[in-house]
Amino acid sequence: MNKLQRDQLEQRLLKERQRAVKALRQLDENLGPQDQDGDLTTYPFHLADEGTDTMEQEQGFLLRSKEGRLLNEIDEALRTLYKTPDDFGKCMSCGQEVSFERLELVPWTKYCLQCQQQQESTPSEAA
Repeated sequence: MNKLQRDQLEQRLLKERQRAVKALRQLDENLGPQDQDGDLTTYPFHLADEGTDTMEQEQGFLLRSKEGRLLNEIDEALRTLYKTPDDFGKCMSCGQEVSFERLELVPWTKYCLQCQQQQESTPSEAA
């Protein structure tokens, strides 16, 4: 991979990082505590309202964790790019260079296409 390609991927990573941070901020604002919960009854505790609130909280946590993991992966890729640029774009499993086309699509990827497919097809151990 040449310097121009690395610079291009760095810009893409920075742009994706900015998008992920913005998405997390919006999720925090939209899913944070609200003064009005939209309850239709005056009962202090209603099972339907409680179930809806719980479901919305779980969905919010899932969205935040997904964006948070993505942000972490982007930060790892940027650290590698800055600290050891020769290691950036190399598969963590086989050590081969990841194709530039794949890096253009997913610049934070850690694996080449073959190793990624192997990982996805191998059932993970159940805890």
